[in-house]
Amino acid sequence: MTESDQTAAAGQRSGSLGLLLIKPSHYDDDGYVIQWRRAFIVANSLAVVDGIIADADRRRSLGPDVRIESRRIDEVCEILRPARLMRWLEGFDRSAVLMTGVQSSQFPRALDIARQFTAAGHQVVIGGFHVSGSLAMVPGWTPAFEGAEEAGVSLYAGELEPGIDELLGDLFDGTLKPLYNRLGSSADLATAPNQELMADLAAQTVEGYYGVEVGRGCPFVCSFCTIINFHGRSLRSRTPEAIESYLRQWVAAGGKTILVTDDNFARSPIWREVLDIFAKLRREHPRRKWDIWIQVDALATRIAGFVEACQRAGVTRIFVGLESVRADNLAAAAKGQNKVHQLRDMLVTWKRAGMMIFAGYIVGLPNDTPERLAEEIRELQEVYPIDFLTVFLLTPLPGSEDHKRLVAAGTAMDRDLNRYDSTHVTTAHPLMTRQEVQELYWRCWVDYFSLPHLKTVLGRALYHGLDGETVRSTFVCTRVLAKLERVHTGDSGGFRIKDRRSRRPGHPVEPLIPHLVRRFASNTRIVATIAGLLVYAYAVELLLRLERRRNGLAPYACELSSAGRAENEPAAATVAAE
Repeated sequence: MTESDQTAAAGQRSGSLGLLLIKPSHYDDDGYVIQWRRAFIVANSLAVVDGIIADADRRRSLGPDVRIESRRIDEVCEILRPARLMRWLEGFDRSAVLMTGVQSSQFPRALDIARQFTAAGHQVVIGGFHVSGSLAMVPGWTPAFEGAEEAGVSLYAGELEPGIDELLGDLFDGTLKPLYNRLGSSADLATAPNQELMADLAAQTVEGYYGVEVGRGCPFVCSFCTIINFHGRSLRSRTPEAIESYLRQWVAAGGKTILVTDDNFARSPIWREVLDIFAKLRREHPRRKWDIWIQVDALATRIAGFVEACQRAGVTRIFVGLESVRADNLAAAAKGQNKVHQLRDMLVTWKRAGMMIFAGYIVGLPNDTPERLAEEIRELQEVYPIDFLTVFLLTPLPGSEDHKRLVAAGTAMDRDLNRYDSTHVTTAHPLMTRQEVQELYWRCWVDYFSLPHLKTVLGRALYHGLDGETVRSTFVCTRVLAKLERVHTGDSGGFRIKDRRSRRPGHPVEPLIPHLVRRFASNTRIVATIAGLLVYAYAVELLLRLERRRNGLAPYACELSSAGRAENEPAAATVAAE
């Protein structure tokens, strides 16, 4: 339909359009949806898509007599009740379900949800990284969209902004196409609508988590990455004015924790302006304590003024894509920007700036062996000033160069997309069996988050003035959930839900009483383990403080004024703590 045809159609429409935005979760090995009473993070893609829809409503893109209303759900912290949601949809003249930000591991769950809605006559569209990445890199890989046609869903590839008016028009008119391919049309973020403030979703998280999207794209070519083949390698950003407007809404809503969701914020064209906005808000609200997270590459410390600007802005947490500390594995992952001989100095720079460091680490790279990984974990504990390791299992995600290469070579890979969550082995390893790699992956979590290492992390945190409560709880909860729940920290939260009625097709629905007994026993065990380890961690921290005072050393940085930190610590102690 041409633009003039769309305008003519818009003039003839009247009524209301209800849109249910759902970010699906995925299944665990027992077929239960991974859900929590309070999630660690929620999907910022919901807020971005909701902002696009709200803008379409303000513009009256469907015509002056059409009202658009949306409702958003992140399944990681809300049990879906399709019958209730359908009653909400039936309150509109036209309605649809939009599955947003769907990753490969979430695609099977998205289809299972979709079937319930399409069977009742509702329109469903699935978009996100899996659809876009698959069509961009391996459109002929059969498992990518298996079951989509039978489920009666439409697929949307690419960014939503360029195609929103066409999609909404087709939804309202009942002329939905099987596929919308907008991969060649990147959004102009300088004029794109702002994301909506997601206070409702933030209230369902452990730390009141919000996200803010500054821009899209990454200049690097890591072979395991899907983002560069969806958002591209050209860096695009929103305007500083738009970012400030959103952040002021966040402050007014009482926001505390926020993640800049850019895959690599350090390469954003407006990183300086954004950090200056945070710094300005800090000056305007001197009594407010914020927890600001960013994601950067290992070379970020070499950008003139970047670390200092982060300090002024109040950045507290840094996520660095370390991936490996071996040159051959970094080369195999096309991670050429990481130079092994530079990594420690870069991490020390962040630590001296008072940042909590999260480091991405990949298990299953081509040269990995059990002995070598054990050595690397010890090195990461003893040499690198990392607070928390975030362990991923090398996974050929649809949309990545790794996946494209394996498909071209005819390499066998799992057909069950639910396993493509970076915690399951999905293809053979050159030096180990699949079972060895799987067991090694979970062992790396437990080995790194060992109780002896807890003392090192706490001592370093105290020395550099980090929030001891956050460090203790993050370390302990990561250890326990990886060991007992077998979930990745990115999928974690507080108090696991296992809704027996949402179990994956093919798994039986447990009888109510045995199910409740098992859930009570499991949650009791986990809560008791976490509580005991938190008491242990607090005792370790107290002993560290007492030991320091007995030895006549200056107080830890967190016990000093910010102006006195550098002067009160001898250089030798600095090296030891780092």
